[in-house]
Amino acid sequence: MRPDTIAAWTQLYAAVGLLAGICSGCALLKTIFDIRAGTIAPPSGSGLRWWLWFPKVWLHFQLSYLCGFPCILAIAILYAHYIGFAEFVPS
Repeated sequence: MRPDTIAAWTQLYAAVGLLAGICSGCALLKTIFDIRAGTIAPPSGSGLRWWLWFPKVWLHFQLSYLCGFPCILAIAILYAHYIGFAEFVPS
């Protein structure tokens, strides 16, 4: 592979990784806000209810993260277009 191709792929992976980190941070903040606002109310009572509450919180976080995926995909495609799609073809 040409060094330009390797650099283009590395830059694209770094950009998508940064975007995924930002998106997971935003999903975490939204999940914390929803817990504090009472949308996902923590259970009161036994420890078993707490163990059953954690998967609900995890699912809420995952759904919040997936809502940001179209933005990550669009920005990655626009970034690849900016670099030039021809740069990504190994030859």
